Amino acid sequence: MKLSCISRRFLYTKQNPLIMSTDYLREAYIAQLAVKRASLLTCKVSEEHLNEQSIDKSDSSPVTVGDFGAQAIIIKSILSNFPNDEVVGEEDSNLIKEKKIDDLIFKYVNEIQNLDSINNENLNIIENSNDLCDTIDKGNSQGGQKGRIWALDPIDGTKGFLRGDQYAVCLALIVDGDVKVGVIGCPNLPHDLRKENSPKGGLFTAIKGHGSYFQDLKSDITFPLNKSSPINVHNDYDLSKARVLEGVEKAHSSHSLQNLIKEKLNIKQPSVNLDSQAKYCALSKGDAEIYLRLPKDPNYREKIWDHAAGFLLVNESGGKVTDIYGNLLKFDYGRTLNSQGVIAASNNVHSSVIDAIKSIIGENGENLKEFC
Repeated sequence: MKLSCISRRFLYTKQNPLIMSTDYLREAYIAQLAVKRASLLTCKVSEEHLNEQSIDKSDSSPVTVGDFGAQAIIIKSILSNFPNDEVVGEEDSNLIKEKKIDDLIFKYVNEIQNLDSINNENLNIIENSNDLCDTIDKGNSQGGQKGRIWALDPIDGTKGFLRGDQYAVCLALIVDGDVKVGVIGCPNLPHDLRKENSPKGGLFTAIKGHGSYFQDLKSDITFPLNKSSPINVHNDYDLSKARVLEGVEKAHSSHSLQNLIKEKLNIKQPSVNLDSQAKYCALSKGDAEIYLRLPKDPNYREKIWDHAAGFLLVNESGGKVTDIYGNLLKFDYGRTLNSQGVIAASNNVHSSVIDAIKSIIGENGENLKEFC
């Protein structure tokens, strides 16, 4: 079915207040279909235990067959629909050519394209392994202040993926430095982190000015927004009982400094440790209240693909995302953020978290190096 035929069935539901005039609705629809298809591929790779096909990149983080396959699927989908747009991707095809696993990756991509063939007209297909490599290499934009740029992380949290734990397929549209659309697929994220045996797998979507939405990743893949429910951060709670989200890998953030911040805020609850932008997703639907990512290196700058989609998701669900000094994140600097760390929380406590941080590291971070 062509996009022009989406019409009222797609847009008008009691659960989904989006209307036909919503800016970036088509972009969100294509992004959802692409992220869902890429998520299906990562699930298949994970289920078939292809962890032995991982490769070490130059930055020592693992890359998998799922990583490259997901990037190819999403870039093909985006550029087939928006050919003048650019994509900031994390991977290029050099490693898979060197390791000669392009045919293996294409095999999985092709299987998913056949499984999800109902959407081939909207997403277009990758024809062969050469097309696969060419498509992956189109994610080479440097970002910047002008234009329509898609920030893509095909598997955010590759170590979590290899453990069979949390990871996310993340995609965001940035227009002239402003994040307009964010879509995140979390195949292993429980629908409710507070409940045991909760169903797993979520697709999260945000459109600037029109809220954030959740649906079961296993639901209808043709009209995903049609089954999405609005989500909101948790605002009504005692700060001392807040659940704090932190990363699993200690190399990614200063857990010692984060512990001091929790003590300063008198937070008694144990932290919830998750890989990837799944933390933004959990925060956006009220499964936790604060996300701390304090830098271990004061000179480190976050990559835009690691935060753009989650940034919009939390903002549109009633939260706030800033650097460690309370400044809003800016996505117009290129492939990285020109800021330090990330703090996300519901609006009613965000300023208290920033005040606690500044009381420890100083108003301008003059004491930050002591904790790095």
